[in-house]
Parts: sequence; C-alpha cells; structure tokens
Amino acid sequence: MKERVMSTEDIAEIAGFIKKRAELVDLQLKDYLKTNASDRYISTIVGKSNYRYDSVAIDKALLDPAWYLLNLGGKRLRPVLLLLVIEALGKNPDDFMEFSIIPEIIHNATLVHDDIEDGSEMRRGALSVHKKYGLDVALNLGDFLFYLPMTAVFDSTKLKARTKNAVFAIYVRDMLRLGIGQATELAWHNSMVDPAQITEDNYLQMAFDKTGALTGMATKIGAVLAGADKTTVNALGRFGATIGVAFQLQDDLLNLKDSKVSKNKGVVGEDIREGKITLAIIYTLKTASDEDRRALSDILRQHTTDSERINKAVEILDRYGADSYVDKVKERLIREAWSELDRKLPESGAKKKLRGMLDFLIERTV
Repeated sequence: MKERVMSTEDIAEIAGFIKKRAELVDLQLKDYLKTNASDRYISTIVGKSNYRYDSVAIDKALLDPAWYLLNLGGKRLRPVLLLLVIEALGKNPDDFMEFSIIPEIIHNATLVHDDIEDGSEMRRGALSVHKKYGLDVALNLGDFLFYLPMTAVFDSTKLKARTKNAVFAIYVRDMLRLGIGQATELAWHNSMVDPAQITEDNYLQMAFDKTGALTGMATKIGAVLAGADKTTVNALGRFGATIGVAFQLQDDLLNLKDSKVSKNKGVVGEDIREGKITLAIIYTLKTASDEDRRALSDILRQHTTDSERINKAVEILDRYGADSYVDKVKERLIREAWSELDRKLPESGAKKKLRGMLDFLIERTV
C-alpha cells in the first residue's frame, strides 16, 4: 500500500491549481507565439530584414500548425512546475512568468517529432500535425519550436548575464539528453537491440533522458531564476526528472487500458503496435514462461495493428502482474526523489503543492 500524503480533496485542489496556472501560461504563449506573422513580430524573433517576409506563407506553414497543436490542450505541467519551484524558493513567480513558456513550447516540439517517428496518426484526440499539415511542415515546425522559447531569455532585461548563461547551459545539456533518450527508444522499437538484453536500469535511464529531461529542465530553470545554489538546483533537477519518469510510467500503463490516453491515441495498446519497450514489457520478458516470452517478443517485432494480437500481448502482461510491478517502481522513485527535496525546501504552501503534484501524477487516469 503506497503512502498517501494528500486526500482526494487535496488532489482535486491541486488539479484546480494546475488549471488556473495553465491559463496564465497560455497568455504568455500568445505573447511569444503570435497567431499572425507580421514583419514586426518576425523581426522581434530573428532581427530586422532588408527585404520583406511572406507573412501568409509563415502563417500557413508555421503559426497555424503551431496553434493547432497548442489548442488541442495539454496540462501545462512543466511550466507550472517551473513557477511552483520559484515560489517554493521564496520568490514571486509572477515576476518570472515569461520564462514558463520554455519547457512547454519545447515539449510540444517533441510531440510533433515523436508522432512522426512513431507513425502516430492521432494526438490529443485529433489528427497529429504531420497528418494534418504534411511531414515537411511538421518537421520544420518542430525544429522552429525547439529554439523559439529561448528568445524569452536572451531578450530579457531583468536577468543578469550569469543567470542567462546558467539557463542556456541547462537548455543545451537537457536537449542533448532528450536526443539521447529518444535515440535509445528508437533503437529499441526498431528491433536494433534484442529486447531480452534491455534491463530495468536501461529503461529508467531512457525515460530519465527522454521524458525527464524537460521536467528536469523546468525545475532547474525555476531554481536558477530564484537564485538557488548549485546543490539545490541539482536536487530540484533530479526531482523534476523523476516526475517525468513517473509520468511516463503512468502513461505506459494507461496506454494499455481503455483510458483517455489510449483514446486520444486512437487505439488501446498503441505502444505494442509500435513495438515499444516499456518497463512492463521488460519485467514480463524477465519473468514470463518461455512460451509467453516468445509470443510477446514476436508480437512486438511485428508492429501489428491486429487487435487480437495486441490484446494477447496485454493478456500476457496482465498474467505476470506487470502493472502492479510498474506501480511499485513508480512509487519508489517518487518517494526517493521527495525525500531528498524535503530536506532542502522550507515548509510553505508551494512546497505542499509540489508534493501534491506527485500524488496527482500517481492517481491520474487521463
């Protein structure tokens, strides 16, 4: 039985807090990502041109698809984390609101590229960007969004050069980690590595890089903006990255069930169709009988769309209690991450909300 720190009502309160903060983040997104490509707007991003931009072309192939994706939703968890860290360290998050866009815009860029690499046709219950606008437009959009939010840093007049450099260093390192994590996962689900040789530590490191990079980036940037010392920045980075890993573990479980996550993807068990190696898969391959291990491995290699085969894979996972095992790992990671951070942060309402966000992630079903 996992330890509960907050009641159901407290978790509902956290969900409401996230929603309110997300609305403020959305206002910042509209400031930094306009809906119309005027010469003035483009000049604020890349500098003045001696010629003239084709604003219609930029709207159609850049801003329209960007807002199509952003308007599909998303919880804005990463910017909320960034702002909450600032508050927990004793600073006013409203003074740093413009920097909340950094992890959110980059996160949406990764979604565009992920859907291309995974061949996903649906995102948040609608057509993925590359299916609606084309592969070329989607690739270019993802590249653009990777860099755009950093304009909030180098255009800032409130940040000292030392702070800007620290934020840029975090950005570069975590973007590299993201690429390493993505490469690892691509190799796995393209059968470039024998699934039987992939360990639990391999998976956790991949998730720490691929998913944890952006949540860790959010918490580290928040700590730097609040003027925290290096050890506190690093502790908050580990905490944020662990939140990302926990979120990924929960996502993996929801992908296998009739949940909002699977419905938004258009199919239950999409990870199996893609041949993805998850912790549930790794655990089952290690504990299953020879017959079940071979059957599960064959289904993963097939990248099948056959619902019967996908259901058979899910049945094998269920037979060996994979979901219960993943839950235990998730809870252990969260407990360890919070234990370190608990000693570093003073008691406050913001600290309580940070802990509440962990419960929110554990309990979420969407």
